[in-house]
Amino acid sequence: MERYEIRLGAVGGQGIITAGALLVDIAVEKEGKHALESPTYTATVRGGPTKVDIILSDEKIVFPQASQIDCFICTYQKPYDLYKNRVKDDAIVVVDSNLVPDLGGTKNWKLYKIPLIHEIKKQLGNIVFTSVVTLAITQKLTNIIDYDNMVDFVKNWAPKGTTELNMKAIELGRNLV
Repeated sequence: MERYEIRLGAVGGQGIITAGALLVDIAVEKEGKHALESPTYTATVRGGPTKVDIILSDEKIVFPQASQIDCFICTYQKPYDLYKNRVKDDAIVVVDSNLVPDLGGTKNWKLYKIPLIHEIKKQLGNIVFTSVVTLAITQKLTNIIDYDNMVDFVKNWAPKGTTELNMKAIELGRNLV
């Protein structure tokens, strides 16, 4: 695998920083890849624009800044507007269809519009599961990590009493795309 760059954007409190950390941990611990995450918060972490860039590679990562985003998932308009720069012309782009209504120019993106936050609230009852749903969407669309490795890791990571809901979050994420 050559270098692959993923950017997750949201507002603080939607769980994408956790999704980035999970993706990196799975890639490193389960698959022996080189991976790093670079989260960015604004001054207003709760409710303000947030993003995390994840870089994965089979080779050592020499330049730790994302410059050619292969996959961008965003759940809110302001971070979409702020962080869509550096997204490649042929990137995979997923937006929340209810919360990111104005896409502007989408280049030749493989675009997926999904009512992500609405479906998480409706089917899982709490947006705390956005991190795992986003992880599952990323896995399904990019195949950058192995599905079984993701499931195994999340089962062991999930806080006590939440394993079943986290498995439903994986299923929901995969079914939304």
